[in-house]
Amino acid sequence: QVSFCRVKSPPAKAVPVRAAAGVRASRTLQLPLGDMASYRAAALTALLAATAVGGADDVGSALTCEDEECDAALELRQLRGVRRHSDSLGPHGGPGPTVIEDQLGSDVSEVKNSTWKPWSQDLAQPSGAPLYTFYMYRAVSGETYSPINVNAANLPGVLWYLHHEVVVQYPRKFQITGIERYKVQMRATEPLVRKGMHFGPRMAMDRGQDTGPHVCGRQKAAAGNPEPSFCEGAFDSTKEAEIMAANGKSYGGLPYEYGRYGFNVGCNKLGEYPFPMYEVYYPNSTWYTLPGSCPSKTFDVADKKCAKAEPGGLCKGEPTGAGDCTWSYEYMGELLIDELVEVPADELEAAGGREYDPFTDKGIKTHFWDGINSTANNTKRIEALRALFADKFPNQTLDEDMPSPPCDFNFGVFYKEFWWKAPFEGECADAVVGDDCYDMAKWGKTEGIYSHPEYYPGLTAASSLKEFQQLLYMQGKAACPNRPCGIAGKEESKEEDGEKKADSEEEKEEKKKQ
Repeated sequence: QVSFCRVKSPPAKAVPVRAAAGVRASRTLQLPLGDMASYRAAALTALLAATAVGGADDVGSALTCEDEECDAALELRQLRGVRRHSDSLGPHGGPGPTVIEDQLGSDVSEVKNSTWKPWSQDLAQPSGAPLYTFYMYRAVSGETYSPINVNAANLPGVLWYLHHEVVVQYPRKFQITGIERYKVQMRATEPLVRKGMHFGPRMAMDRGQDTGPHVCGRQKAAAGNPEPSFCEGAFDSTKEAEIMAANGKSYGGLPYEYGRYGFNVGCNKLGEYPFPMYEVYYPNSTWYTLPGSCPSKTFDVADKKCAKAEPGGLCKGEPTGAGDCTWSYEYMGELLIDELVEVPADELEAAGGREYDPFTDKGIKTHFWDGINSTANNTKRIEALRALFADKFPNQTLDEDMPSPPCDFNFGVFYKEFWWKAPFEGECADAVVGDDCYDMAKWGKTEGIYSHPEYYPGLTAASSLKEFQQLLYMQGKAACPNRPCGIAGKEESKEEDGEKKADSEEEKEEKKKQ
């Protein structure tokens, strides 16, 4: 098992590769840049040469890329989900409860009776977004899985995954044998719709845990201007101050992606952010995130308290578009990969064949997977899988008759405020009557918020004048060169609390005197 990394720097950069347990020596492999097929072939060739001296056992050991410039490793096990404890039908239409459901009970309402506090009122009520109904697919092994806190894909997307990660070896990676189909209903939250989107970003789910990438603050671009900074792995709640909004409210320990927009379904057009960011040849291939309760923890440590604080977006029946009710699903059936290829992988191996050889870009004694970068061949594979589902499940709506909605996640719009100034940086000075900044903030609060609410994301007519000044400062308005005092920054908040307490004591003393 090997993790492949594409390096951002110029060709022929040495990529340090650390051997995992069982490999006797660490190696630095010289890997060329180029299209992924040739890159993988060159990497495997170098790997085999580098580990040959260690013996046959070393070749099969896992290697992990440690270079900080590695863009992404093709470790895509999150498309598989996590094994369920039961094969019986679950309460949401899926075939059995997840680990979390086993812990919490089978009723979603128990999870939805939560301690979660929506960041804005928009997330506490149904949205006006349209309802979308479409199919999602997942690659599965012989075990039973549930599509909660996992990544899924549309039909071209799951084929891309199988072609690049699964059929390149025997036995197939993760012992994957089939493709499951789910009918998903989805409704976006109001904050997303206002930004012109119905999907958020696809977050990688690893054993039920959201591992990002999350925005975790701002960094300076080459020109000295701020731009969003991203962190891999589970969200670090100590970064809350770095992602604070203009009104000074935190997101309750949640990452910005869920705190600001609710537990939205994420999407990722393959070839665009976050992965893979190189050309793919499966047309319209897309991956998704399906956030359930407690996405901050892996399945084995998730508990009822976490689930109540992080209810997720899964709900019964038709989703409302509230922050904790964005999607539901129904299990529709499974196909075996052997049915698609028309020859069992075990029989093929026994006869000296192979499903797909990444070195030659062909199969041996079968040609179903030939041409990984051939759009024409990939389109034929897509149509073959559609036809097979239609034959096996004739009473179901055809895949092409229930297409997935466009993946409309917009990186620049979604993270726009992270190109603004941080709310807690710079000197504070409150705008006063007569200042241009005061006039702009006053107009925004009394008129602008009604005529152009899109100018003031996160604010309402009930927001304070200071919150409007804060936003204008973050946006870099020349009239507001200073942030207001007493909104952002932990130390300042403590000082303000102390001042309020002192003022309160003085008021008490004054009343006693009176």
